[in-house]
Amino acid sequence: MSGAQGSMTLLIEVDEATGQELRLVRLEATGDGKAVLLVDINEKKPGIHRDIRYEITAAELIAAVRAHGAELPGEQHNP
Repeated sequence: MSGAQGSMTLLIEVDEATGQELRLVRLEATGDGKAVLLVDINEKKPGIHRDIRYEITAAELIAAVRAHGAELPGEQHNP
């Protein structure tokens, strides 16, 4: 079994007047691939840079999606 790799952007908020990114939220794998980070970079308030990171293991993320996600119709399950 191998660990997680890469990153995925979930949300980008841009100031339409200036084109400046105000907020970026992404998921990224930790260096060892055993956990996922939710990175929330917020620069909505001038002069204030907030960079908040949340870490969750892959197993915890899978359990959270199964517990709170909606199963898609048409998915095939083996008996």
